[in-house]
Amino acid sequence: AAEKAAAAEKAAAEAAAAEKAAADKAAAEKKAAEEARYPKELESDEAEAIRLCGLELYERGRAADKPGQVPSPSVKWGVMDAPCVAMSLHAAAVVLDCLKLFMPQLPADLLPFQRAAHRRSNDLAKHMQNYRVGEPILPLEWKPADMSAAVPVPCPPPPALPPSAFPSAPRR
Repeated sequence: AAEKAAAAEKAAAEAAAAEKAAADKAAAEKKAAEEARYPKELESDEAEAIRLCGLELYERGRAADKPGQVPSPSVKWGVMDAPCVAMSLHAAAVVLDCLKLFMPQLPADLLPFQRAAHRRSNDLAKHMQNYRVGEPILPLEWKPADMSAAVPVPCPPPPALPPSAFPSAPRR
């Protein structure tokens, strides 16, 4: 009976070891696939060009920004420059988000730039929405992609239907 128990224990240990080896192999394959898709560093010329473009847009937007001034139609900056600053900072956030094509997350040194650009561009756009007529200058619903989500970039809602071309026509 002791021999049977020892044999059963040995078989269970071998099965656990085989399961662990299979799990380790699957994890190693997953890690290799992830590394193949997302290099550890920004090694490609394309990723470096995207990074430089995003930082350039950010720096230009911040240089023209006046953080202490609220955009207003009574101030030249609020009418002429604030929309350009908001669009530049929004473009910087979007371009930096494109780096997620090369890696699962934005590098830690670029994340503060993206957050600051996104926050300031939305703040400016919301202020200008109060006095500008027509479409907002930025898509305020845009958010950085969450690459760990099942759907990293949700689809935008469909556009609203235009009013009827013939308002007097009965609707069915």
